[in-house]
Amino acid sequence: MWGEIMNSINDILTKWLDELNQFTYKDYKDLPDIDLYMDQVVTFLDKQLAIFQTSSLDKQITSSMINNYVKGEVVSAPISKKYNREHLALIQEVCTLKQVLTIAEVKQIIDERYHKDNVQKDEVFDNFKNLLNEKNKEVVELTKNLLEDIHPNDLRALTDLSVSLALTASSCIAISKRILFLNRLYQQDLENKKKDKDKDKEE
Repeated sequence: MWGEIMNSINDILTKWLDELNQFTYKDYKDLPDIDLYMDQVVTFLDKQLAIFQTSSLDKQITSSMINNYVKGEVVSAPISKKYNREHLALIQEVCTLKQVLTIAEVKQIIDERYHKDNVQKDEVFDNFKNLLNEKNKEVVELTKNLLEDIHPNDLRALTDLSVSLALTASSCIAISKRILFLNRLYQQDLENKKKDKDKDKEE
């Protein structure tokens, strides 16, 4: 993409939108079924996440990022320095969500979705993957429709489109963060009530 001659920003953007429309993470069952070392994990995920690069210098995943996810207990520690299918699924979800949420908020989501009793982790990840596909298609269709009214290389109009999409994303992020905040408050309230109840029993 980055080596192309820029004849038309609209054409290049449309080509990338078509690629995004076809993009999908692998199903959980199709993730590598052998455990991988860190360099193998980075190589595999770098290919999976490449479509989300915004520049040639943009790194979607590095070993330092993965180490930070493990230290922050967002992703479980590797087993004998190897990462399994569950690790790969979680790291992909973290990399996607961290574009718009803090790591603490992503951890809250991961804890709620994956670390409850009787959770089928393969189903949780595949549901996430399918929802991502659905949202990508919705935004791609919206963007391509708006591009039809923009003259090729009209930088002002393209910038206005970028601002419009950014403001839409900003509103969605604010709502998402508010929901997570209210969830935390409710969970804390439940925990406090349980503590008070246990204390009353002791007395």
